Amino acid sequence: MAKLKRLATKDDNPVIVHSPLSNEGLTNRLKDYDKLTPKQFGTKYKELLFKPAELTWNGQLLQFQYNHCLNPYCKWFGLPQEKFDVKGKPSRYKLSGAGDDKSLNCNPDPIKIGYGAVLDSRTYVVSNWSVAEEIERLVRIQTVEDIEPDYDFHKEGCIASDLTPFIEPKTFYKRGKSTANSQRYQCKECKKFTNVLPNQRQSSTYHQKRSEIMPLFAKLLLNRTPVSRTCEILGIGRGTYYDKLEILYRRCLEFLEKHETKPLINAEFKKMWLNTDKMTYYLNNVRKKGQGSSQFDGIEELQLPTSVVISADVLSRYVFRCDVAYDWDITLSDIALDTALLKEDHLNLFAKNTLGLMHILISQCHHLKMIHKHNRITIKNCLK
Repeated sequence: MAKLKRLATKDDNPVIVHSPLSNEGLTNRLKDYDKLTPKQFGTKYKELLFKPAELTWNGQLLQFQYNHCLNPYCKWFGLPQEKFDVKGKPSRYKLSGAGDDKSLNCNPDPIKIGYGAVLDSRTYVVSNWSVAEEIERLVRIQTVEDIEPDYDFHKEGCIASDLTPFIEPKTFYKRGKSTANSQRYQCKECKKFTNVLPNQRQSSTYHQKRSEIMPLFAKLLLNRTPVSRTCEILGIGRGTYYDKLEILYRRCLEFLEKHETKPLINAEFKKMWLNTDKMTYYLNNVRKKGQGSSQFDGIEELQLPTSVVISADVLSRYVFRCDVAYDWDITLSDIALDTALLKEDHLNLFAKNTLGLMHILISQCHHLKMIHKHNRITIKNCLK
């Protein structure tokens, strides 16, 4: 019988991302952080540009490296970086660009000259480590795990403390059902009562209040009804709204796991045309009441851009995946810890674990300082 489910967390480790850095590498970064300039530091520690990322998924070790030529008409298409054993030791690719706008350019073939065409292709570089972390996040947010509570069926000192009703049911009495329709057991020796969790068939509304509003809640959500209006219609608070939203999301994942994920594992298709598209939603998340002055512009992002990537079959219009590029588990403290340990504020974007998220925050902070500086100058001019 199917057990009750919960959303997977980082502690469940559905995907394990292997760090490409060794303890020696971290020690060297710590020593050079104060000695080298940011540009020298980023140049010295750029070895992750062509180093494949590794992760373990379903017991299988996977490797991938995205920094290579992407032009299918180029001779170097899909080939990894390589240094040729000729005069000058030229490489297959060279890194060009300034600042964060860096890309790979294909160098001519110094060995088989005239064999195949090497085009002057430009490929933007990415962080392989960050791609692995994003894969881990995407797998985690679509995974549900069984709830495995730690039961204590016996009082302290009971002679049958090692037995459970799941292993030795004859050592326990069945004492009916609880209000949540779960089985209630009593130990025959110490007489302790214990309620166990119900399964999905016994209770589909376990640990819920106002479960009768879920159908209307889902309908309002699909019709893009604002949060405040939904709370007003259903008579609930904002905390309950987001709790119901998480429950609905979990139940959708359970449905997919039962009716789509398992049947599609062994399905075979001779041909399939996939269409992947990206959309950007701008969320108005700032309350501007009482902030009509232009001096408040830029203190907060008035519109939060949220990217959504969708992949679907062209003919059947079956949507395989729709993901929002937003990590609700990461915090500013986690980013600050990565910066302190990995020294990512002096690295190029392709060598960072957070794919430049810290750079964006630093840019916003710099923009904030410039606004405050402008405000101070304006006030001084007015006083004159």
